Amino acid sequence: MQTWRVWIAIIAAKTTKRLLSLMGRKGTTLPGAVALRVCPDLLQFYGARLAGRIVFVTGTNGKTTTSNLLANFLRKDGRDVISNSLGANLIQGITAALVEGVSLTKARKQSAVLEVDEATIGKVIESLQPAAVVVTNFFRDQMDRYGEVDTVVNMVGEALERSGKNTAIILNADDPLVSSIAPQGKKVLYYGIQSTDIPMDEQGEVRDGKFCRRCGSTLRYNLYHYGQLGFYECPGCGFKRQFPDQAAEHVRVRDGGIQFQLDGETGFLHSPAFYNVYNALAAIATARVLGVGSDVIREEMRNLNTGLGRMERIFVNDGQDTMLALVKNPTGCNQVLKVVSQMEKPVDMVFILNDRYADGTDVSWIWDTHLERLQEQKKLRRIVVAGTRAHDMAVRFKYAGLGHVTSVQEGDLAAVDAALSELPADHTLFILSTYTSLYAVRDHLLEKGRVAVEA
Repeated sequence: MQTWRVWIAIIAAKTTKRLLSLMGRKGTTLPGAVALRVCPDLLQFYGARLAGRIVFVTGTNGKTTTSNLLANFLRKDGRDVISNSLGANLIQGITAALVEGVSLTKARKQSAVLEVDEATIGKVIESLQPAAVVVTNFFRDQMDRYGEVDTVVNMVGEALERSGKNTAIILNADDPLVSSIAPQGKKVLYYGIQSTDIPMDEQGEVRDGKFCRRCGSTLRYNLYHYGQLGFYECPGCGFKRQFPDQAAEHVRVRDGGIQFQLDGETGFLHSPAFYNVYNALAAIATARVLGVGSDVIREEMRNLNTGLGRMERIFVNDGQDTMLALVKNPTGCNQVLKVVSQMEKPVDMVFILNDRYADGTDVSWIWDTHLERLQEQKKLRRIVVAGTRAHDMAVRFKYAGLGHVTSVQEGDLAAVDAALSELPADHTLFILSTYTSLYAVRDHLLEKGRVAVEA
């Protein structure tokens, strides 16, 4: 590695970031692309600087939430943490986060929590040599980029095989696709949900892990949580769910959020979405691997906030209640729809569907979502659809039996404003958005509300 290239790359990236900031843009990826163009092996430089203090979080759903929860644990433990908190998880975004965050004088005291795209982890794992890798789950997602889910599973599994001998691998025990890639001869820990008081409605669920990846037999389940997550065993080869090292028990809905027990302590999530329990467990398990104090974990798990558009509550316009959620594949969307259908308050909805590259250009996944379950929500008054594929979404709602309450609005922010302008005082507005509109909508809501209640 040529030292002069490293310094020129860093200077070029920081200059690009500054120019983008002046233009009002976040600059989460372009500075990294510039840096890598000047110095293609720049990540090796940062890997050496942060040796033993880097964590990767990868998987289909939950990467951003898990990363941000973990970063919070580490900061509360007194650590200086770098992260790509806005979810720029390709190699350019990871590089940009490191260029922006790593101090050339204090790097030896810094840590990095990096969300990593499933197709990117193989490109960065040897350069950065993380101390720990978290794998959240595998679901069908952005098939135009990845193909079938087995392709993604194989990509991540091959990357784990190339991880360092001291790298801790932290896996979701309840997902057979995740646990199937546990590398031999490495330190592997599991997290999962052992018991729940929440009834699991299997209606309309998409099962991506029906078959054993080791022998091809149909997996036998004693319990489903959602998707293919649950208690499973293969009758053909004996592959089965591992008992979690971090096991949540007595998961239940309480006070608009979810409460759970972990090692005799009570955790509380300010989110009604069941899937966020997995994100919290992943963050807690990793925090313990990294030596975060038990007192810090105990205190922070009592008040867990997901934020950043992951079932995030924001009050706007003097108290209008909005819930913002990212949706990008059938399984994740079904979990959000379940929350909406079970709301006791009356509900309005905005659904923003885009097909830009970062969203996935194939939007056929909306036909695998169980939108029909929204008919259970008798207090659903209105649905506004927007985005580059708004009319596709309107057709899908029509076939779900909800065409009579659905209207199309040009412009994402205009759709939000239109819904807010007619939102009754006692209603909650759910805004479901694909990736490329999510942060623009969030910024728009924060500007209206000035402050996020659950951010």
